[in-house]
Amino acid sequence: MLIGYGDIAARVARQLPGMAVCAFARRQPEAPQGHNATWRGVSFDLDRDLPTDLPPGSVWVYLAPPPTGGVVDARVARWLSAMAPGAEPAQVIYASTTGVYGDHQGGWVTEETPVNPAHDRGRRRVDAENQFLSWCAQRAIPCTVLRITGIYACDRLPLARIRAREPVVCLDESPWSNRIHADDLADIICLLIDRLHAGSPVQGIFNISDNAPRPMTELYLLTAAHFGLPPPPCLPLAEVLAQARPMAGEFLSESKRIDAQAIQRALNWRPRYPGLRHALIDCADVRAILSKIDN
Repeated sequence: MLIGYGDIAARVARQLPGMAVCAFARRQPEAPQGHNATWRGVSFDLDRDLPTDLPPGSVWVYLAPPPTGGVVDARVARWLSAMAPGAEPAQVIYASTTGVYGDHQGGWVTEETPVNPAHDRGRRRVDAENQFLSWCAQRAIPCTVLRITGIYACDRLPLARIRAREPVVCLDESPWSNRIHADDLADIICLLIDRLHAGSPVQGIFNISDNAPRPMTELYLLTAAHFGLPPPPCLPLAEVLAQARPMAGEFLSESKRIDAQAIQRALNWRPRYPGLRHALIDCADVRAILSKIDN
């Protein structure tokens, strides 16, 4: 069951062509091409609707973002409070974020690092994690919390910003950033589902990253070079922060290096894309990608 059917959920569904899927989104989700099993797409508003007729014993992959305000994820609370006895899942996989750790001034962060979110966005994520972990513990249901770093793919690169010549932080002041390719994230979710079906569910809290932290500005420089674009202008960190939109400012104010070895050990998994340079090789159709931006 995919709750919050966006890009990542679609990538997961494409890897499960023979598995029955129930997908929830504001607009009724359609089955991806090649999906030949039972598909139920549900138009669903997490702020207003209550879940009904859920198949018991399914896997919940909860990918929906929290609300935009406050420090509580009222959407998760609403979803869980409406769950009828007998409709419990076999496992919950919750997509959280490494934003729950806050700023570590470039230091390394593991799953043992205490959460210390600096902004309400991260506090809502901590609340959602705790809701799922507590609810599942009370019912002896395996719960897996994925603390995910920045997600990227060929169609999720900052090309529009690069072409608009938006300034970035000069490399010598750039905060550390961490990434995971969208396909690698989908692989991890599918492996977790496979492990449940094999009778050995993996549960707990896991950092999700390619284990190759790099300065944030490097993403822009490497992307520009790959697509034959001039590098973006750079400014001191303080100047970029002063101009940044609120969400961008939050990312820029948090510098940390994420250790994601635990998920690799738990699933015997290695990323298809162990770094941005490897992923850019697959972004071969430069003209098609750039034309999407122009349109």
